[in-house]
Amino acid sequence: MKILKILLVIGSLVSIVGCGGGGGSSSNSNTITHNGVTYKTVKSPVTNRVWLDRNIGAAEVCTTYNDVACYGDYFQWGRNPDGHEDSSSGVIATQATSISNVGNSLFIKAGSTYKYDWAYSVDSTGVARNAQWSKTDASSVCPSGFRVPTLAELSAEVNGHINNRVDAFNSFLKLPSAGYRGADSLFIYVGDIGAYWSVDINGNKSNAGSFTPNSAYGTAVNRAIGASVRCIKN
Repeated sequence: MKILKILLVIGSLVSIVGCGGGGGSSSNSNTITHNGVTYKTVKSPVTNRVWLDRNIGAAEVCTTYNDVACYGDYFQWGRNPDGHEDSSSGVIATQATSISNVGNSLFIKAGSTYKYDWAYSVDSTGVARNAQWSKTDASSVCPSGFRVPTLAELSAEVNGHINNRVDAFNSFLKLPSAGYRGADSLFIYVGDIGAYWSVDINGNKSNAGSFTPNSAYGTAVNRAIGASVRCIKN
């Protein structure tokens, strides 16, 4: 089932707890505070890479794969924290005129005219947003010294180790099945699948890693979709 290739799905909006606010990062030993949320780090037994212990915006490390408190925020690809990532954010259909200063805290829904992209009008190639999410100075999504991973970095932790949503939760990353927010702003498959952005560009879309009850894979996803972010140490 090619779940993440679904562009528009009519469903019911669900209320999900996310965390946000504040600005900048600070750290003390293994504890990192970024935009008002405190994280710790975990080291991969597979690659020896260091990751944050929870999704960006999550209140806690997951206790189950469908633990609502660990879902975190739902970011549109390449967009910085501005309130749109909160699950209770409002919705607008107007394209962004800047990727670094969108000017509102609303989730930007987009249809085929704009290739299901929230900022197609100003960054159709995605190059500027790729650079924005690659930053390690705490001015973007991730804390200082961390960044959004590539699909290859996500895949290195998944291949041969994570085959479904239960494996994802049982892994050292404790990945939840937070679902995602469709390009039409509706929440889809919450508590059923996981969808994690990479920084990679793939044509008019961007790559994401996903897992379902029965599979795990990478695929190209529309940039207006709101998905989870797990940061890796640079």
